[in-house]
Amino acid sequence: MTATSVSALPARISPSPATLARATGGAALAAIAILTLFVLPAEYGIDPTGVGSAIGLKGMVSGEAKEEAPAPSDVANPTKATIAKSAAWRQDEMTITLAPHSGQEVKAHMARGDSFIFTWASTGGPVKAEMHGEKAGATDGSFTDYWKELALTGGQGDFTAPFDGTHGWYFRNKGDTPVTVTVKTVGFYKDLLQPKGA
Repeated sequence: MTATSVSALPARISPSPATLARATGGAALAAIAILTLFVLPAEYGIDPTGVGSAIGLKGMVSGEAKEEAPAPSDVANPTKATIAKSAAWRQDEMTITLAPHSGQEVKAHMARGDSFIFTWASTGGPVKAEMHGEKAGATDGSFTDYWKELALTGGQGDFTAPFDGTHGWYFRNKGDTPVTVTVKTVGFYKDLLQPKGA
């Protein structure tokens, strides 16, 4: 076995003209194949071999975008019936004090479609807060729960009455010291009150 030194290798490798011609021809054939099999079907929808359709490239052609129908909205389009309110605009603020381990309600008389924006805050600790409504004339004690949280110090939002009746909050102090809750409302409703027996 003989050892070849690095200095014995030629300083420059020069391919022959025939080798260059074969490499150039191979690259040109590969480019034509890629163009025919993949680019034409994907970009222009032209598929002379059928390979583009078989592998799903023909569907990628970008054409005119189809106009999609708008997604249905959960919010109804405003109409005179949904904008005009029968109740007068009013603004109220009510503060209640909750003894330890006691609860009270704050409600508004509202007709279906009446609405208000509200904010409330507790001072002295968190309260259990529940928003619910009772249908007008209900005598069986049934109510509709909107939401309930076990420990909050405030909240805000807007509310639209889904039916005629009283709608509002039940606040409960689960702590050992008194808590004050202040409720502020503005909107279209009959009044803000503490129900009898609350």
